[in-house]
Amino acid sequence: MAGSAPLLMEADLVLRGGRVLTLVPEQPEVEAVAVRGNRVLAVGTESELKAYLGPQTEVIDAQGLTVVPGLTDTHLHLLHYGFALNQVDLGGVRSVGELRRRVADFVAQRKIKPGRWVLGRGWDQNLLAEGRLPRKEDLDGIAPENPMLLSRICGHAALLNRRGLEAAGLTAATPDPEGGRLQRGEGGELTGIVFELGAIGLVQRAIPAAGPADLEEALALATARAAQAGLTEAHSDDLGSAGGFARAAAAYTALAEGGRLPLRIRMALLVGSLGELKDVLAAAQDWQSPSELISLGPIKIVSDGSLGARTAALEEPYSDAPGERGLMNFAAEELREMVTLAHRAGFQVAVHVIGDRAARLALEAVEAAQARYPRPDARHRLVHCQIMNPALWEKMRALGVAGDVQPRFVASDWPMVESRVGKERARTSYAWKSMLARGLHLAGGSDCPVEPLDPLLGLHAAIARTDPAGNPAGGWQPAEKLAPLTALGLFTEGAAYVARAEGERGRLAPGYLADLTAFAGDYLAAPEETALANDVRLTISAGRVVYRRS
Repeated sequence: MAGSAPLLMEADLVLRGGRVLTLVPEQPEVEAVAVRGNRVLAVGTESELKAYLGPQTEVIDAQGLTVVPGLTDTHLHLLHYGFALNQVDLGGVRSVGELRRRVADFVAQRKIKPGRWVLGRGWDQNLLAEGRLPRKEDLDGIAPENPMLLSRICGHAALLNRRGLEAAGLTAATPDPEGGRLQRGEGGELTGIVFELGAIGLVQRAIPAAGPADLEEALALATARAAQAGLTEAHSDDLGSAGGFARAAAAYTALAEGGRLPLRIRMALLVGSLGELKDVLAAAQDWQSPSELISLGPIKIVSDGSLGARTAALEEPYSDAPGERGLMNFAAEELREMVTLAHRAGFQVAVHVIGDRAARLALEAVEAAQARYPRPDARHRLVHCQIMNPALWEKMRALGVAGDVQPRFVASDWPMVESRVGKERARTSYAWKSMLARGLHLAGGSDCPVEPLDPLLGLHAAIARTDPAGNPAGGWQPAEKLAPLTALGLFTEGAAYVARAEGERGRLAPGYLADLTAFAGDYLAAPEETALANDVRLTISAGRVVYRRS
């Protein structure tokens, strides 16, 4: 048409009309984004992007929405989450009686046949009116022919009924396994509580393994929920739930080849021993990704437990349990050997550390690996980084170790932190702002199903440092509150950094992958309210609209 501007390059999709936050310092906010294929074609004003509109361009009105770079969760368990959606939900139970009712209702509603395992998760003894850990006797009279394994919310402790103990072959004569503990009462009788992966693993071996179709369906359900929550990428730790690397990789491959994988997956490679590490390294080095949506993430090592279960490894005893310092799942020498082997093979290592003793030993292992086999910019990671101190932060900085943090833990844990570790240690715990001020690279996650999958709820906790009800008033350790854009950076730029993808993900800029998340509200004008509303309307992963709600 005479007088019309020439079409520069036709966009497949243009978002316009919302508040678009690019995280590019030179152009932090724009009016519109143009996408072609799986890349951002252009950003700018609505007027500027008219030059990219063609007859086949889909135009999406983002009026009333905040549009941000696609959100990434750098630590969660999608397969475990998918399974948990079909297990007994014990989240928020306030008494042993309520726990019993939920289990009994689940068994009745699902018509579970005698002899089949009943699985559940989510209880927290800190919420129970009885003020104690549940015991096997608390499940007496409920489906006595069904073995039960009911995990604590953290996954680092679990409750078995009498039939469950029998099915797992656990008796008073069973010794504590390496990397785990069986709780015992007077006279050495088992209470039904098992702590840490070494002990929980004894039980899991007695549970029939899920078949390939079960794995695929659980992952299909979980990844669909992830896209609905606004996630465009997830670093998922699934090998334990899948039964090994080959089974997890096959399940993701089946989803990708069937067009049912809505987001990118980086598979964290969980290992529980040196021998297991050698097997995983051999399998991973021969593996070829079947899809650009699936890649290998770090070697994952769980070095200690959880604060709630008092199994996080501390330098000094727990303030509310004198004499107890938690559990290390590996001796220091074995941990060093595992980190060194993975490091030498060229992998990132991500070590689960909640207690300060676990963090120190993990950093010493990284330091030893670098001393033997120097590797600049290895970007090893500490996962959780909860009970920390300035000396540990400085060692992380010096070694170039990043942190995978879960801001939503603040909302759940704040009532117990000071009782567990005392005021002095609490001052430098969950201290994301202080860590960032030291120059550390941090990435955000949820640890779902320990915490909700939704990254917007993680943003709320990082900004407000309260639970969803607004407690405690003013926020727990309010000096550690993050500014809205800083919090957003955990789930975008920080996540891209730990994935070595900062040149193509984490921002909205020409040439970057077209990952976008749009949610209702104005995140900069009302950040706490917008994040807490958790109203995701649109998720675009690598140029594909994978979730849309008007």
